[in-house]
Amino acid sequence: MTALLLLLTMLGFLSDAARATDTLCSLPPVTYAAAKIAYPDSAFALDQLESMGIATWYSDRDVNGNATQTATDLVASCPESSRLSVVVCGLPNKDCDAGYSNGNGTVKTGADYEEFITNLTTLVGNRKVLYMLEPDAVGLIANKGCAVEYGYQSNLSMAISLLSDNPNAEIYLDVGFWTLERSDTADIVAQIVKELAQAGRVKGIALNTSNYRSTTQIAELCANFQTAVGSTDIHCVVDTSRNFQEFANASTSR
Repeated sequence: MTALLLLLTMLGFLSDAARATDTLCSLPPVTYAAAKIAYPDSAFALDQLESMGIATWYSDRDVNGNATQTATDLVASCPESSRLSVVVCGLPNKDCDAGYSNGNGTVKTGADYEEFITNLTTLVGNRKVLYMLEPDAVGLIANKGCAVEYGYQSNLSMAISLLSDNPNAEIYLDVGFWTLERSDTADIVAQIVKELAQAGRVKGIALNTSNYRSTTQIAELCANFQTAVGSTDIHCVVDTSRNFQEFANASTSR
């Protein structure tokens, strides 16, 4: 789950009126500045990428920058009329199955996580904001393994409740795309999302975060989810940032 581009393809994200008036606002990834120095010949391309809408990662991992400073800069940089675009990534024992993203984080316990989320809510206040909450967390809960052991669902419920104190917050729960490929696991995910939605302002799910699935495939999986949950009012936001990059991310991903 790297802090690369999170370009959002909206699948029924907001009402038509909200979509017409809201402009998503974020900061360029902190990795861009170092990349320009390391690869000066590519600086022009990175300048172009900086002009695109990229969700800002509020993370407890140093690779994504200091979380408090990141949120402070985001709020200061974005006009009041915009909607902040934020990926929240600080769950204790995150990515507990694969283990790629669970090291070097400052959040170790549920109390740490509550402080981490509260800090974000204090900085954001009542600004309009779109939150994508905890990459892969719901998918791992559906697997009924380490995520259950580490209390993912209770921590997510707490985070949703705190984030929902802001009446202008829209929350999307990140779901591993693979959980929606079969109807039985899609049903499990749908039930988890329904339970978590009771905690606050959950509007839908996020799919394909830092992954390589084609937009066509993800649209089908979103439809699978809506069938399982029994509603088209719960929508999907999709990360399309790694589409069309060849090799593992072939041009057929468009």
